Amino acid sequence: MKRIISAIIASVLTLGAAVPLASAAETAAPISAALAAKLDTAVSTGAGGGAGAAPAVSVAIVENGRIVYARAAGLENVAEKRAATIATRFRIGSITKMFTAIAVMQLVERGAMRLDDPIANYVADAPHGKEITIRQLLMHSSGIPNYGDEAFNSGLVSTATTPAAIVASMSGKPLVFAPGSRYAYSNTGYVLLGLAIEHVVKMSLHAYERARIFEPAGMHDTTAGALPAGPGNAVGYMDTDGTPAPPYDPSWLFADGDIVSTPSDIARFDIALMSGKLISPASFAQMRAAPIATDEEAVKYGLGVTLFPLADLSFVGHHGGLPGFEADNEMLPGQRFAVVVFGNAFSFSTAGLNGPLLATIFPDSSARAVAERKAAMLVPGAGEDPAITARFFTFFTALQTGRVDRASVTDEMNAQLTAERLPDLAQQLAPLGTLQKLIFHSKVDQGVGTVFHYTGVFSAQTTPMTFSLDRNDKIAGVFLQ
Repeated sequence: MKRIISAIIASVLTLGAAVPLASAAETAAPISAALAAKLDTAVSTGAGGGAGAAPAVSVAIVENGRIVYARAAGLENVAEKRAATIATRFRIGSITKMFTAIAVMQLVERGAMRLDDPIANYVADAPHGKEITIRQLLMHSSGIPNYGDEAFNSGLVSTATTPAAIVASMSGKPLVFAPGSRYAYSNTGYVLLGLAIEHVVKMSLHAYERARIFEPAGMHDTTAGALPAGPGNAVGYMDTDGTPAPPYDPSWLFADGDIVSTPSDIARFDIALMSGKLISPASFAQMRAAPIATDEEAVKYGLGVTLFPLADLSFVGHHGGLPGFEADNEMLPGQRFAVVVFGNAFSFSTAGLNGPLLATIFPDSSARAVAERKAAMLVPGAGEDPAITARFFTFFTALQTGRVDRASVTDEMNAQLTAERLPDLAQQLAPLGTLQKLIFHSKVDQGVGTVFHYTGVFSAQTTPMTFSLDRNDKIAGVFLQ
């Protein structure tokens, strides 16, 4: 649920010191000792306590359709000093959307649902239900407003709700754009898809997922909704210092983000998906066939999956983020490869761990991608508004000194950037050095606001940066990769 348009500050800086690894609890296919040692170093460093790390991280890697690596490091519970293992369960956030999409595609294969049917055929009281199709909901191109940011920022998530109540809360709200005309991430759309699935199968979404996805894939440590009883659940934190994440009722997540799992179980899901056990290869190919451009450069979105290139490699998967958790699942279907990364901190950088893992496994492609990205980062794009760039420059340099012009940012940003948090944020951003210039690349109108892509040239490093303005011309977010 963590999106750029939200009031979120994140940065990928140097990870902390290495910590001991948990031993694998299952027998994985063999990989070389040298490769395992390099992967171990990356995993243990990811739980080291520095910026971008997490109290606990857990990883699984698939090669040639087999789990070849599964490791965890750090603490699943900081207060109790309870070590994480590869059996530790994490909330996976929006990776859940892949499961909802697979359920839809299964019903499409059976002829029980059609991608271009209006959602009103399955959810009678769906807002704008006759205008929006199943396909558009899957691709975040429906234009239906996103309930997620408002619910979390307002504190509504502290009390229980129902999927029907979430949908009802969107009734009467206008579409943010004409259906099918563009992309804007909407958790509401996946709540509607979950309700549509239940209407067709005449059982709960969770029961259907258990019978038709979890069990066929051999996922024995995966549930949905509330956390299972007993130990083995990762506690969610906001940072590596163990600041507890604010509580939220899982009933607010449903088909858009309520699954609890382990990296090894998600790896089993990937294996089953890539092998044709869950849907046909043709259906999986259809999910990737005609993706839409997103608000993130080089990233496209298909039917419940993201697609992005890394030099000559084309990854398919999904990211997930909730207060307390960050997760990523990426596949190379043609090579039957997958990498799954979980961390129990909202500040955890999945990219900061994925990068070293992929550089170890695909050194040539990773090196080529880094070189290509570095070159592209220094090439300006067309359509820059210098006044807006100057606003972002002033805003970010103020953040680095622990200050913010509260009149220039949204209410949500003001709520996030508390007086207590600003000094910590300044310290976190300090390793970047002084911001010297912003190189504009592109902008994307999301309907609810506009996203701007830049390269930030700092005295210590150069990094992609994304800023956003809401419809009232207020700064709504900044994201560093």
